Amino acid sequence: MKLKHFLFLGIWSLVIAAPITAQSPTPVSIRDAVQKKVAEELAAIKNEIKKKAYLGTITAKSDATITLITLKKAVKEATVTTDTAIKLSGGIDGTPADLKVGQFVLVMGDADGNGTLIAKRILVISKPTEDKRRAVFGTVTKLTSSTLTLKENWTIKLSSTTKYTGKTKAGDIKVGSKLITVGTVTSDQNLTAKLVHLLQSP
Repeated sequence: MKLKHFLFLGIWSLVIAAPITAQSPTPVSIRDAVQKKVAEELAAIKNEIKKKAYLGTITAKSDATITLITLKKAVKEATVTTDTAIKLSGGIDGTPADLKVGQFVLVMGDADGNGTLIAKRILVISKPTEDKRRAVFGTVTKLTSSTLTLKENWTIKLSSTTKYTGKTKAGDIKVGSKLITVGTVTSDQNLTAKLVHLLQSP
């Protein structure tokens, strides 16, 4: 009778203990959960940080930050650290102290969602020359052997190097002619023509 009693208690204790054992986390499961959480956090940070590059002129500088104005007139900021690799003109290694207001730079690094960039590399380079080529459409209101005045307030300078498309010649252009000129802007509303394309002549 006692033996049966002990067997019953033993089996009952196993039945009770089994669910408890199944529900208790093991060291392996805890480690896996922690690793998964860390991976999720790293992925979230990685998504917020993107590699970017800013190209522009330094307009302001503090101990750790430079402010740029880009070619598109956007204002950008970059954080400069002792780990930032800096190359001056001619490929010479530089330091943050060598960065000056007015320098044209290419800044590469990691930017967060707010656009703040941690500079990994900065190159001090020459500012590209502005492309002043332009195509102008207009109607001729006045002309001489060296200039065309367009209704759209453009003055077109002609020279011996000006080319004409197709069979068009300089003498074919009259007051009232509609044309497209391609050339270089020399000043406000003044263009030196490289090419003249006659669209319509009166």
